[in-house]
Amino acid sequence: MEHVVGIGGYAISDNTEDAIKTFALSTCVGLVYFNMRKRCLGMAHIQLPTASSSNKGDLPSRFADIAPRFLLEEMMGKFGVHKGEILVSLFGGISPRSQHDCFRIGERNLEIVKNALQRLDLIYSDVDTGGQESRTLIASVGTGVIDVIKRPMIIH
Repeated sequence: MEHVVGIGGYAISDNTEDAIKTFALSTCVGLVYFNMRKRCLGMAHIQLPTASSSNKGDLPSRFADIAPRFLLEEMMGKFGVHKGEILVSLFGGISPRSQHDCFRIGERNLEIVKNALQRLDLIYSDVDTGGQESRTLIASVGTGVIDVIKRPMIIH
């Protein structure tokens, strides 16, 4: 089965035949957790740096400051994984083309996710972050292999 993770969404699975995908990461960050022993995988498509009281009804996977803990708790609760057994990979978070981009969403998303992972004592790998290319991820639950398809960002 294929699970498609939309913007701000997440998916977890322990079915080794499954694939989890997300499309067109640009300033968004793709966060992937894989547990080799239990053969389970989780993916979040993180859209914004921080959650606030005005967006409390949104999925926690949407926000860089709370998605890492949320995804970890989902996998621990559903699959009984231990924090120390999780391989963490990061994707996306493109850098702005313009020096005048005051929002720097991609850079901020990455920075905040990394800080949240450090607070959780999770070691992560910047597999494919920054730059100017959109990324689509296709992750195999059974192997943990993540295929990355890159496309140049065209901004007018």
